[in-house]
Amino acid sequence: MPLKEHLENTFKLTPSSTPIPRMVLCSLCTTLPLILGFVLNQLPLAIFGGLFGFVLILNDHFGPLRQRINHLAITFLLLSLSFYLGAILANNNLMTALALFIISFILGKAKNFGIELERLLLFMALQILTAAGSPGIKDFFWSIMLYFTLAFLNYIICLTLIYYFFRHASEFMASKRETFKKIINQKETNRFAIVFALTTTLGFILANILHISRGYWVVGTTLIVMLPNSTQSIYKSAQRLVGTFVGVLLAAFCLHFGHDPISLILFVLVAAYFAPLGLTRNYWLGNIFIAALILFLLEISSGKNTDSIDLAKLRTIDIGLGCLLGIIGSFINDPSFLKKFKKKPKALLITI
Repeated sequence: MPLKEHLENTFKLTPSSTPIPRMVLCSLCTTLPLILGFVLNQLPLAIFGGLFGFVLILNDHFGPLRQRINHLAITFLLLSLSFYLGAILANNNLMTALALFIISFILGKAKNFGIELERLLLFMALQILTAAGSPGIKDFFWSIMLYFTLAFLNYIICLTLIYYFFRHASEFMASKRETFKKIINQKETNRFAIVFALTTTLGFILANILHISRGYWVVGTTLIVMLPNSTQSIYKSAQRLVGTFVGVLLAAFCLHFGHDPISLILFVLVAAYFAPLGLTRNYWLGNIFIAALILFLLEISSGKNTDSIDLAKLRTIDIGLGCLLGIIGSFINDPSFLKKFKKKPKALLITI
């Protein structure tokens, strides 16, 4: 297939309605914990609440209100337990690698069996890696858990108000219990699950060998790139690289005009508002706002002005390594996928 068609297939925007309820909910639930942290002079801790609110919007599938609340309560519980496990495993790379392998294997078997369970397992893995890779997390663990809880309660309140105000259409939500029963009994998915788990664990090991400060960027990228089918992994890699690089540069440009707490919270508000819109159009566009959002939160935690070139370089290298591992893992799982890639493009699956 000509390169032009591949580029068009990678970066074309999907026409869809503007998800106003999701955009409003995302901006409120990402920003309100930061405002509370600013008032209490605890902004570095409050970023965990803001990130947790953002993770909840990515795991909220906008089904009937009662099902949504049940799903989010389970999500809150499992993500909190995953963070606790990661805190326990901090500085124990061997046990962290083992935990990552196990949850990646289950996630690999859950592929194509329902996005509700798939995303939940994905973010459980990221929670473990984040806590395990954050020095001194145990000293602030209970304060962070308090912000997690406040972010969850804030999310429930905001979604209830928005649900009754906008009255948006409900989406189908599959039963996680029934889905889990199906994936356990599926032997056909074992090959992909093993390759998937080995590749992500290798990413974790390489991140530690190379002393990458935030190794979960590498592992998270590998997880995200490999989850679609093998042909789409190339598109997903290109989208993530371009979106991340542009998002980091855009955020760094914004930081030249203000990096005081109030300006940073306003930047987070804008990035969080447009992230759901970008993700409905194309993964690379959504990644611009996600990358910018994360940079703003990192700026809040560090309190230092960010060097745009250095940060763009570091983020691109980390994401690039994760993309490379994802493509290699996809090739090992299905050596014929490069031939399929040459034949025709397929519809891209938007996955966080």
